[in-house]
Amino acid sequence: MPPPNSADDPPQNSAFLLDAGGPERSFFEGAVLGARGLGFEYLGYVIGVPAASSGWRFVMTGNYPRAWQERYLRRGYHEIDPTIEHAKITESPLSWSRALFAGESMGPLARDTLAIGFNHGWTQPLHDPAGGFGMLTLARGGPLGEQELRAKLPMMQWLARVVHRRLFGEFQAWQRNQAISCLTERELICLRLAADGETSAEISRHTGVGERTVNFHIANAIGKLGAANKTHAVALAMRLGLLD
Repeated sequence: MPPPNSADDPPQNSAFLLDAGGPERSFFEGAVLGARGLGFEYLGYVIGVPAASSGWRFVMTGNYPRAWQERYLRRGYHEIDPTIEHAKITESPLSWSRALFAGESMGPLARDTLAIGFNHGWTQPLHDPAGGFGMLTLARGGPLGEQELRAKLPMMQWLARVVHRRLFGEFQAWQRNQAISCLTERELICLRLAADGETSAEISRHTGVGERTVNFHIANAIGKLGAANKTHAVALAMRLGLLD
């Protein structure tokens, strides 16, 4: 999976598009064909990962019209999208219709979403142990009845797991490469010792540098990883295999 449309690490509290190109193109096209075989015109996948200051980073890909995706992100619809709010707190699938977007605060989102035929859909969130999530959405213009949903649910959930495993894994590999390239050896040492339960004072004695210097290295690592705090930074580093 290619990185977002920027040469830099994604800034905090932002959303980006991922192009379905390069080595992922054939996989993504296969996923879209799978969605169409299940009767859905559109397939979308969103990654959400916790960032500093209790915010989130979002990465988005799909066969939605490109102009719509760009407008969705530019207007910050990811901040009010009820499917994303649902995905943050549960792994339960969500079958939805245009009524989900009927709230007054979602007027522009509802208009833009319905304008391209997102009248009905199904969303499956999948959570990551480090606090992030992946969210597969299948959408179309026609209704999704209970009988059809029951018949197709096993294949829909299988498709969600396959897409999540591949794309979330590729995103984590990209994150890991970014982190390796920007974290210093001192920062990694401090994170490894913090993962062992050592306090800043203990890390200071262990490494022979001042406690303020230890805190400086940890703060840098938190910022580079886009973490909310030291505990989150350690969890992210462990999840990415940086502390092995």
